[in-house]
Amino acid sequence: MGKLSKYGSVSRVALSAALLTMMVPLGAGAEEAPPVEDIPVVETTEETPAASDVKKTGEMLVTSERDNAGLLEQQPSSLLFGMKKPLLETARSATFVSEETMAAYGVTTVDDLAAISPGTFTGSFYGVEGALNVRGLTAETYFHGFKRIENRGTYQTPLGATSRVDILRGPPTANFGPGKVGGLLNLEPKTAKISDEAGYMTEVSGEVTGTLGSYGKKNGSFQAGIPLNFGNTAGGVYVYGEIEDSESYYRDIEPEHQLLQTTAQFETLNGWTYGGGAMYYNSEGYVQTPGWNRVTQNLIDNSTYITGTNSAMIDANANGYIDRSELPAGGLTQAPECFGFCNINPAYLALDTGVGTTQLSHRDVYTSDADFSDTKTLTFYGDLLKSFGNGDELKFQVFYDSLENQRFVSYGFPADYDAFTVEGRTSYTGDVKLKDSPVVLSYNVGASHRYYNANKKESFNYGGIALDRRDLSAGATANDTLGSPFIAGSGYTWDYDNKSIWNDTGIYAMADLNLDETWLITLTGRYDWYDVKANDTGALCYCTTGPQSDKDGAFTYSGMLMYKTPAGIRPYVSYAKTSAIEFGQAGDVSPTNIARKNWLSEGDLSEAGIKLEAFNGILTGSLAAYLQHRTVLDTVGGGVDETEGKGVELELRYLATKNLSFTFAGNVQKTKFLGSYDAFYYFTPATFGYNPANYYGAGLVGYSFSNIAGITGDSYYSGEIEDRRIPEMVASLYATYTTDKYEWGHAGTTWGVRYVSETAGLASAPVKYPDYFVVQASAYADFKDWRLALNVDNVLDQEYYTPLQDLYGDVAVLPSKGREWRATATYRF
Repeated sequence: MGKLSKYGSVSRVALSAALLTMMVPLGAGAEEAPPVEDIPVVETTEETPAASDVKKTGEMLVTSERDNAGLLEQQPSSLLFGMKKPLLETARSATFVSEETMAAYGVTTVDDLAAISPGTFTGSFYGVEGALNVRGLTAETYFHGFKRIENRGTYQTPLGATSRVDILRGPPTANFGPGKVGGLLNLEPKTAKISDEAGYMTEVSGEVTGTLGSYGKKNGSFQAGIPLNFGNTAGGVYVYGEIEDSESYYRDIEPEHQLLQTTAQFETLNGWTYGGGAMYYNSEGYVQTPGWNRVTQNLIDNSTYITGTNSAMIDANANGYIDRSELPAGGLTQAPECFGFCNINPAYLALDTGVGTTQLSHRDVYTSDADFSDTKTLTFYGDLLKSFGNGDELKFQVFYDSLENQRFVSYGFPADYDAFTVEGRTSYTGDVKLKDSPVVLSYNVGASHRYYNANKKESFNYGGIALDRRDLSAGATANDTLGSPFIAGSGYTWDYDNKSIWNDTGIYAMADLNLDETWLITLTGRYDWYDVKANDTGALCYCTTGPQSDKDGAFTYSGMLMYKTPAGIRPYVSYAKTSAIEFGQAGDVSPTNIARKNWLSEGDLSEAGIKLEAFNGILTGSLAAYLQHRTVLDTVGGGVDETEGKGVELELRYLATKNLSFTFAGNVQKTKFLGSYDAFYYFTPATFGYNPANYYGAGLVGYSFSNIAGITGDSYYSGEIEDRRIPEMVASLYATYTTDKYEWGHAGTTWGVRYVSETAGLASAPVKYPDYFVVQASAYADFKDWRLALNVDNVLDQEYYTPLQDLYGDVAVLPSKGREWRATATYRF
């Protein structure tokens, strides 16, 4: 990819210019905001508001009238930044996504958020949309401001019970706790509180929704808010329930889930607010799939797939799968870096039956009847807040999250995760303003303690994984389906059985200085004391054995500066230094990392940008350029690799008229592994100059990616490696049109297009996945009590490909889903 200047290729510049110029003319000829002088003004008296307040109110009304897609943040939130500040006045790159925007844009999974937020393109986590990628790396998921259990493709993160989504690019703020550079996703649950100004719901109301769609899509949900007022207390309860029982575009994947969420919040006249919530989620059928195997350029360009099987390994006892005893001695993993000393028996290497080619459908991916993934999560939170007469607040919060997941992928990867976390947090926020001084100081100080307990069981070291053995055109057979520890008598054991406990106790302070509404300065600092323990008793973990423990501490900090100009242009700069624990798939800490003392890693972020709020808030947006350093854990070998990411992000939201609005989200980026990339990795036969059909019976691996330089003679492998699995450029342009409100109701439609540039694997001469455009569309008709909606994904039935994000990034790829539709009927009461 080269330096950032390389992004200036003619095609990419032309694309960006075209997308932006589509937006600007519409504003020039569109309905303009009425002058504030034309808004009726009440003459000022001692009891009436000042003229400046009326002017501001008039501007807000005009802007609010146009915001039919929920694009603007209606009120500042203290959740992300510790103090109540609008995103447009915060010197950090962040995106707010409302419930209305998610409905208009057809957002149902975290991957869909890339249409709204720049820098959030997410590669395939085995086809399961669990975690978001932000700025080229995996982001952490938070709920009501608290970090959840790790979810890297374990289950599909539910969004239906969410009132708003916040995407923060960069590290967590000090009040959230320690975390990695890159970004985070925060989900805020629905409650009976409408807003700080509007208060709580005043009558029982809710809705029932049913959705039917292509490929057996079936989803139903129910939600209701119940106001509860007694004595000097006002508040309410909100309940949300959802059931999914669907099939999928991909054959043999049939996801099901059930979700129930309840929240309650109450406020008293003497300043106390108390509340909490619980969410239960159960799913099955969200099985992991690598997508297509036997990846070649001919497969990507022409859908031409190499067929054939190897007949040496058979299900001799006819029990439907390969027992451990039926695997060849030494397994099916071959490492060329051993120079022949760890090769497998040649009889198991080559395809010898039905060798040829065929055309492969995007619907046919790597699945079998033996695959499963069953998940249960349980989440609680509780808040107790005391508001004082001077505006200060004292807050006590508790949080609990648990995960149970059992999964199996028939190429030979079983896993069993059981983890839970408990966190307590206390904070005090307030403002200090000196008399006759233009300086206002807002502050947030607090302390927190997080406890994390995880038991991770996995098996892959036994050497049986060889993705290319299965012929996808023929489907799964007993001869390419492996057994697992879940099957008694199969002979398989857990290679890893890691029991990990860690504690994090931290204190923090945040200060925000507002100098005459012109200069905004934010300083934060946090210190954490860590205590980690782990013991892996797996049968073949290749890890440090016996109980391991360690303690350490780390100071993290950030500084932000913004200048507010009268024109609504707000340049800013920020810098952050972070530290974070290196987690495994279940949020566990490896005993090997503890023994090596590399379980705690550092990161940093430098960012400069501009926030924009023009024409009374009709045009808002942000431009950010960043340089970040972050580590990535090799979950197989236990090594920690350093990465550097840099990029530019642009986000614009334009309320052109009271009927028409536009959004643009785009970024260019480059992420690379510094020094050398030393993780365990799978390679295609072509990497070593082999005939693919002669080696598809084995899994070709590098114990260290950089060691492949000595095998191939290509120094590329021992140097800095660019992560081409993440596209250099992603851009999306969406338009929403809503009619005026009539006696019968109103209607609207949203159309959008997203561009994703070329991607590829990590190898020196990888298979390349072409760039593509995808068109999305939705329409609705609102008849007051009833709302009918239609969403169409991939309108033009575009074929494209998404690489995997881990060690299979060169040997498997997820083909795109075709055109899909879903129709939703909602009844409100």
